[in-house]
Order: sequence, then C-alpha cells, then structure tokens
Amino acid sequence: MNHEAMTVALGDRSYDIFFGREIRSLFQEWICRFYPGGTVHVVTDRNVASIYGDDIPQWLAGIPHDVLALPPGEERKNFDTVREIYGFLARGDAGRDSLVVAFGGGVVGDLAGFAAATYLRGISCIQVPTTLLAQVDSSVGGKTGFNLPEGKNLVGAFHQPRAVFIDDAFLLTLDDRNLRAGMAEVVKCALAGDAELWDRLLAAGGKWKSLSGEEWRWVVRRAVGFKASVVERDEMETSLRRILNLGHTIGHAMEKSGGYGRLLHGEAVAMGLAWEAILGMKLGVTGVELVDGLVPLLIDMGFPLDDPGVALTSIAAAIGMDKKRMVSDVDLPLIAAPGRCELLRVPLAEIRRELPGIRAEIRERSIARELNIPEGNAIPEESPVSNLVHVGNEVYEIRSAEESVVPAEAVPGIGQEQAAVEPESERAERPGATEPSPPPSEIPAAPVVRTVTLADLYWSQGERSTARRIVGEILRDDPANLRAQAWLAARTGDDLAEAGLLGFLETMAKEYGYDLS
Repeated sequence: MNHEAMTVALGDRSYDIFFGREIRSLFQEWICRFYPGGTVHVVTDRNVASIYGDDIPQWLAGIPHDVLALPPGEERKNFDTVREIYGFLARGDAGRDSLVVAFGGGVVGDLAGFAAATYLRGISCIQVPTTLLAQVDSSVGGKTGFNLPEGKNLVGAFHQPRAVFIDDAFLLTLDDRNLRAGMAEVVKCALAGDAELWDRLLAAGGKWKSLSGEEWRWVVRRAVGFKASVVERDEMETSLRRILNLGHTIGHAMEKSGGYGRLLHGEAVAMGLAWEAILGMKLGVTGVELVDGLVPLLIDMGFPLDDPGVALTSIAAAIGMDKKRMVSDVDLPLIAAPGRCELLRVPLAEIRRELPGIRAEIRERSIARELNIPEGNAIPEESPVSNLVHVGNEVYEIRSAEESVVPAEAVPGIGQEQAAVEPESERAERPGATEPSPPPSEIPAAPVVRTVTLADLYWSQGERSTARRIVGEILRDDPANLRAQAWLAARTGDDLAEAGLLGFLETMAKEYGYDLS
C-alpha cells in the first residue's frame, strides 16, 4: 500500500510520521531495522484490545513482544496507571535498548509516553494512534503526562516519539462520538494556523462525516502538518507552541469540573473553543463574524457547547489551577482571524468575571441555532426566545400566556372556567344556549418548545414534575443530548440545595484558604 511520510525536524530528536492505509508491513520493517535486538513492549487499553487484540500480534509478527491492556478512560489517566506500566516494563526486563509501542488513543499515548520518558531515565517510544484525536493531536509533539485531582495534565514530560504511524483504517471502527471528538482538534488547528483547512471545514459543515477517503486523508495531514510545523519552531512550549492550547484553558476546566470521563477530551475542547472565542470577542481580539461562523459549525457537527451540570464556580476554580497560569494571569491564545492566533496574558479575575456572560451568550446562540435563526440576525419578535432574560448565570425565556391559552367562549351567567368544562349536552338543554364558536383563526396554538432552559425555569418555580417531563421528552427524541443527560443526573434523588451549598463552601475554602470548620 502506498504511504506518505512527514518529518518533524528536531535535530537528533527528529522523527518521521507515516500516513497510509494498512501500513502494518512498514511498521514491522521499521522496528526490525532500528530495534533489531531490543525488547518490544506494547501498551494499549481494553477497548482497543477488544477490537484489535488479534491484529496486534499481526502488526508485530516475527518480533518478540509482550502486551499490557490498561483499563480505558480519562478517569484512569493517573499515577496509579503509570505505576502499572512501570511494573509491566520491569517484569519484561525492559532496558535502555527497549522500545515502548503506544497502541491506542490519546490517553494510552500520554501514559505510555510518560512511562517511557521516565523509566530508566528514558527509553524509546513510538506511537500508533487509533483515534482521530490521537492522530491529529496527541501522538505528535512529545507531550506526555497524566492528571491529578487538582487539574488536567499537571504532571508530564516532553519525550518525542521515535516514529508515528497513522493508519486511517483505524477510523473505520470509531463510533460517531469518538470520531466527532477528534474533529474538535481539527477545528482548533484550522483556527490557530490553517485558513484553508478552516474554509474546507466550513464548506463541509454538518456533513463532515460524508467526506471521502481522500478528503479525510487531506484533513488529517493538514492538521498534523500544522502541529508539526509549530513543534519544530518551539519544541518546549516557551512561546509559539502555546497557540496549540487554543480552547484548552476552559476546555480542561470543563473536563476537571465535570469529573474526568464525563466528557471526551474533544467534546471539552469544542466547548472551550466556543467559550474562548466569545471571551476573545468581549476582549476585542476576535471578530463577531468569526464567532458567527464557529458556533454554528460546532453545533452542526453535533457538539454540545455547555455542560449545565457544571457550576461556574467550579470552572473558575479549575482555571485557577491551569498549568498555563502565570501568578494571577493566564497565557491565553485567542483567535484574531481564521488561521491566526494572538497570545494574550489575561488576568484570571477578568476571565472569571466574564464567565456568566459567556455562558448566557452560548445558551442564547444555541437556542437560536435550534430555531434556525441565521447568525447575526435579530431574533424575531414572534419567536419563543424573543425575550431572553439573563439572571446571574442563567438565561430564561419569557413568553406571554396568551401564546398558549385559547380563551373559552363567554357564556352569560357562567364563568369562563365553568364554560370550558360544561358538558355539551347540558349546555344544549339550557335556555338561550348557543353553539360554541370555534377558536379565532388569528390566535393559533403556540408550538411547544422544549429546552433545558425552559425546564430550569419550571424547576426554579417548584414545578418539578413538569421540568422532568420536558427533559424526558427531549431525551426521548434525542437520547444522546448531553445537556439533558447532565440536567437529569444533577437532579436525581432529593433536593440538592444542601449539597450545592456544601460544594460551594468547599470550593471557597480551597480557592481562598478559608477555615470553614
């Protein structure tokens, strides 16, 4: 099978990235040529092993190796898992001439890469990314590490791979959610440094899954090529490489605040891209036209742009623990134009102050998109969201009662409520009764608009059964709706007011060092 190669030029740490389909023979040839006598140790996870368990021995046919299948998921990206890899390497007599093969997605690549970087003070590692996100992002550039309870990727090391093998056949086994998650990193690369890729994504819009094989390869290669060019100029992220953190400051905060594993990394990055674009607009860096293009694109791709189960106080606290923080500021890449970012040092307090307004605008734009109102257009007066009121962190829809109530026909001597329920037979027997007139045609029944925001309003007014019914109907029609899932999960059991207060106090204690005993 024909393949292409791209070199990441880093002096004695240079390496090749190979692209193609069914490049297994190339992989075998590479290992036999460069590691003919060393032991080979494959790190994967159980999800990947369940699909490719029979393929891994074929990829390493004739090469002595052993395999470790880790528990999957971002929630297992911690030091306990790293120690498991250390034990695996030690039992396999791994030495300085050994090779670690990271065979899986981004979590596997980060963990296996970190273990290789630190075991015996560093042994070689190659990456075989099996997800779109890993192919276009985490397998390239040498960033490795794991999460702490306090924050995302707070422990890590730069350890460049010796080679990367990107086989697009792996994408055929990805479900829609994981494939979509990888597209968030593609959008990031387009915004940060590839205007042509951005135009291609805008043209595809919500039909991105129907891209042809050649178009897929072009998209992946462009994203990888952009990242490789940035890594070549700033390997250790002292300046330029920070633009690759676009969407990741608020995105990482979303991941950490919601609990690792609730969101896929790409889903959190998509949220971060939208939120940070609106922040950039508020700070005068990002144009409204770009926001008008980005938000609908992400929605059309299928991304939720908010996780309503995550409190803004939690997001604010998580941003304060971000590794990009500089004392009381955060180095934040903001989009100046498609393909061009600006690094801006923004006070942490200013970011936190803008969060309620950002969330409100995200919700308003999302509702407008659901109603097919073009970006940049005013919401029509007759629209169910023509009156959106922001109260604190929330946005509520205010609608006239006349929109959904048809008045009963007035009957002499009888109140309207009674007239509405009086049996027709009794009314016919009553002297002077007249036939009821049909409802006026100029007052049509208003369409039912079911949104999580509307459920919030009913819940706040004590009509909890109505709120649950609305969310239940949303999930009935769209079982994958993350906003509705999060809303329902946050309200299971009894009233959570006490738990919410305790959570707020705990956050305050951690953030400001108060003694609340």
